[in-house]
Amino acid sequence: MIIKTLQWNIGGGKIRSADAPVEGPYDVDDVAHIVELLKKHNPDIITLQETHADNKIVQAEIIAKEIGLPYSTNDVYDKSHIEEGQGLGQAIISRFPISEHNFKLFFNPHFEVAGPDGSKWISHDKGVSKCLFEIGMNTKVQIATLHLIPFRKFEIDPLEEKFRNLRDNIAELSSPSSNTFLLQGDFNFDDSSLKSFLPALFEKGVSEVLLDDPTTPKGRKYDHVVYGGLKHIRSEVLSDVLTDHFPVLSEFEI
Repeated sequence: MIIKTLQWNIGGGKIRSADAPVEGPYDVDDVAHIVELLKKHNPDIITLQETHADNKIVQAEIIAKEIGLPYSTNDVYDKSHIEEGQGLGQAIISRFPISEHNFKLFFNPHFEVAGPDGSKWISHDKGVSKCLFEIGMNTKVQIATLHLIPFRKFEIDPLEEKFRNLRDNIAELSSPSSNTFLLQGDFNFDDSSLKSFLPALFEKGVSEVLLDDPTTPKGRKYDHVVYGGLKHIRSEVLSDVLTDHFPVLSEFEI
């Protein structure tokens, strides 16, 4: 059985205008732009970061309904830095029923830095979401997604020895609890490979998709796909979008 997956940090559903530079601003509300691409590629499983939710509307639920996928979860991990009054979260949207769902917060070191306007930026809470699905002939697959601290913005090199405990915490909470496993997310780590960043995760026997192309308009490789118990067929970065991250489309055989 072949399944198609898509990873995308949607930046609160904000896009830049077609004539704006890649630096933005990304301030145009256009969830329809996101929905259009999802309908075009018709993935079976979608992982999203920087979704918005308030006490009336959950963006991930709207997207799931628009594209016709019946199952979704959305975990809010902090207040949005993109739009006041919104909760910032991450979502898993699926064609397959979800039998289990959990969310755990990573350790937050509360990094601080001065923003461009002189205001103080403090690192948001971040976490990992995991769902268990039964796909095909009684095959249980764990799907996970995460969003990590933007280390570059806080002038942090996460590979420094003093951040080993932080890396180990991320690896421990993100590790699979199923033989068949898929982890997609915005790791905010600019490299084709995660092995130097999360060696403890790869000690669990997982593999990764090595992307040649950047996953942001600014040329960074922040979005990654990690898997186990699946046969990777192909992946591609879809750069014809106006969000501040590009989607990563993959196919796997179960």
